[in-house]
Amino acid sequence: MQSPNTPSLVDLPDELLENIVDRLDDESLIQLSMTCKRLHFFVLPIVFARANILEGNIDDATCFYLHDPPAHILRALQLALFIQNVDSLGIDFGYPASTILPYARELNKLVSRLPSVKRFYLNLSHSLSPSAPNPGWQKEVLLLLDLVVNRSCVLLSVDGGDGITGDYTPATGSQSSRHVNPIDRQIRCILRRLDGAVRSMASLGRRNHHRGLREFRALSVVLLHPPFLDWTISTLQSNSQTLTAVSFEIDRTPADTWHYILSSITLPFLSRFKLSPDGVVVEQRTVKFGDVLGFLTRHPSIVDLDLYGITLPGGPQPQTLLPALQILRADPWLISWFLACEQPFRYLTSLEMVSEYSQDLNFPFGSNTNTFDNALGLLPHSAPQVNTLHITLYPEAGIAEWLEKQISQPEETSPLAALERVTTLNLFQSRNMWQSDVVALMPHFLARFSGLQHLIYAPPPPGVERAIRTSFIREIKLACPGMKIVTVETGSPVDIDTLSLDPD
Repeated sequence: MQSPNTPSLVDLPDELLENIVDRLDDESLIQLSMTCKRLHFFVLPIVFARANILEGNIDDATCFYLHDPPAHILRALQLALFIQNVDSLGIDFGYPASTILPYARELNKLVSRLPSVKRFYLNLSHSLSPSAPNPGWQKEVLLLLDLVVNRSCVLLSVDGGDGITGDYTPATGSQSSRHVNPIDRQIRCILRRLDGAVRSMASLGRRNHHRGLREFRALSVVLLHPPFLDWTISTLQSNSQTLTAVSFEIDRTPADTWHYILSSITLPFLSRFKLSPDGVVVEQRTVKFGDVLGFLTRHPSIVDLDLYGITLPGGPQPQTLLPALQILRADPWLISWFLACEQPFRYLTSLEMVSEYSQDLNFPFGSNTNTFDNALGLLPHSAPQVNTLHITLYPEAGIAEWLEKQISQPEETSPLAALERVTTLNLFQSRNMWQSDVVALMPHFLARFSGLQHLIYAPPPPGVERAIRTSFIREIKLACPGMKIVTVETGSPVDIDTLSLDPD
């Protein structure tokens, strides 16, 4: 029989105890953590540190980002008493796809015991397909997302799963029907709106206990197809009184589905809205401009709008559209349509025009630069307060030719000369910006902006020598006396006033 004075494992000094437990594998440590409070708080942080998901004081354990974690890590997170109110929980899983079902189940157990999860990031494998995961994975993932939303979550982001394939049912209230009568579809859409309104009213009484989602990022094709589509729309509507930011990724989703989504939701406090593909390549324009316009007309509260890869605009603009708009990012065709209006956008201060790569053979690449000119020419009247201008030109736009055209125009007819309020210019995301002909023309192009003070330029590719970069900045200083800051290296702005005009 052990003497009462014999020291036990928990009585050992930390240094000696650490020397012992370091020899144990993770599974043994997890078992040991369930024996007493001291060992629990001592050994579980070691398990997390080995998995690179926890460093420093366990009292600061509020943010976790997991990449295909082993099953025992999720089990340890469920047990950890020092993990309570989680600020951020992010997890990448689904490779192999057979892990989705067990991971979702373990995450359900974890989230169920947490009082709150403020921000949740779910990134599914990009190779996900319906036949690969175990049956029932959709149900478990939906249960997980519902749990998260009801844990005082303010930001929900779902990404990945873009390899999913199959014959999907477009835009119906009942996701199991293959063909739906248009009248039935309208009735179901009205019922869904009523259901969302009832949920929203019911949620107002609970706002002190559950604030509701503030931001929803539907960046996964999975959320836009059955059986997730109805959940996505229902979640948006039931959080309509709190949502201020919504993002959709438009790839691989049919036009009927977008019509259904955009006509079914109304978010009275929406401030930021993004509808764009994943990257700059536009595979196919499936989002119709008319559906987007209807959505925008119902949401005058939007101040930050990002539209990319939708069908070309047409028809007259409504008399009033987005009166509070401050930031706009879109292709030049859409921007030109926005700016061709009777009422100017008085609060628009930041504008980003982005040319597109496209796999659509019918898309008019040849008119790209002309549309840039048209949009720039409309700015002084239609958005007189713009002081930050982003222009992203990809190789198809003919960068050098366009610069030469701008430089050769008389000042009185140049659209750039009228942009006196533009103080910040961002020319980004194209390595062609460092071709010798572009570099030679750029200072003369920049000189057309009379009020320009800050230039953010495309980072140079590895082959561009430092001497070329310094010489380029020096030429800009000579051409633009008002320029103060030039940034060509991310995070490394150059103060023009401290740069010598003498060559090295």
